[in-house]
Amino acid sequence: MIKVVTFGETMGQYNPMYKGPFDPKRKDHLLDFAGAESNFAVGLQRLGIQGLESVWVSRLGDDNIGDFILRALSDNHITVIADKCDGESTGKSYVTHPERGEPTKEYERKESAASRLTFSDVKPHIQDADLLHVTGITPALSDTCRETIFEALRYAEDNVIPVSFDLNYREPLWTPEKAKPVMEEMLSYSSIFKTGYREAEAVWGYGLSPIEYAKSFQQLSGGIVIVTRGENGAALYDGQNLIEHPGYKVEVVDPIGAGDAFMAGFVGVLLSRCTIEQFFSLKESSLKESSRRDILDECVKTANVCGALACTGKGDTAAMPTMQQVKEFLETRKN
Repeated sequence: MIKVVTFGETMGQYNPMYKGPFDPKRKDHLLDFAGAESNFAVGLQRLGIQGLESVWVSRLGDDNIGDFILRALSDNHITVIADKCDGESTGKSYVTHPERGEPTKEYERKESAASRLTFSDVKPHIQDADLLHVTGITPALSDTCRETIFEALRYAEDNVIPVSFDLNYREPLWTPEKAKPVMEEMLSYSSIFKTGYREAEAVWGYGLSPIEYAKSFQQLSGGIVIVTRGENGAALYDGQNLIEHPGYKVEVVDPIGAGDAFMAGFVGVLLSRCTIEQFFSLKESSLKESSRRDILDECVKTANVCGALACTGKGDTAAMPTMQQVKEFLETRKN
């Protein structure tokens, strides 16, 4: 059994089926669950990887949205560890689809139940994990969550648990000046790190190319670094192999959740081929240098397909693909 554990906040998301700001008086909206960590967990499960368990740890309010999230994640075959907390609320997000440009979100999450998540909530579930997945959203939620993130990362390091880290910078939560030192410290613990190019520019603003950012971040982490470029694919560097993928162009309906789908595709394929320890410890495994690059090629190709397909439907997780859908897509593209 491969156990992947993640933790963070998941909100109820109101995603309108119309253009313009969300109107609470209208009923034509999709009620979904939205959280980068749970999105990632759902994406992993959708791929149907043999023997893989996705565990999501959080806290929820004692409310209808909390009930909905529990049901929805369980229906997606996620192992859910989340108490419903009396007198506390579950966060909400509201999507706006403008006539032009990308969707935007507004949040109702201040002092939510998840913002009080502690390391004692998380520790029992990562002790036997094969991978801990974190994002840059959780440390921005509260001082408590920031402390929890670093306690978890230190525990993972002390117990040789690999870490995947998706930057997921959210400007409404904190400024680049506040985010940068936190992100860099988190990066130092990561075995796999992903950021969007625009996110990297927003936080660091170095004016580098995607490849230059990948090489710069790899010096901090020593692991695999991926810089995504939207429909133009991604650049990857692991200290030895530099890989670029051109990406796939699709008719975009809703890009929200595409980055989480990308990360799930990458991690899922990697874990289906070998353990993270085997990948990095070539002397202790049967992997050869050529096969290491082959694995990365397969991972980044699948990740780009997952990200593209996630853009073809509304909602954070509704369009996340199965491995069969990935294969069918690749058959049509031959890329």
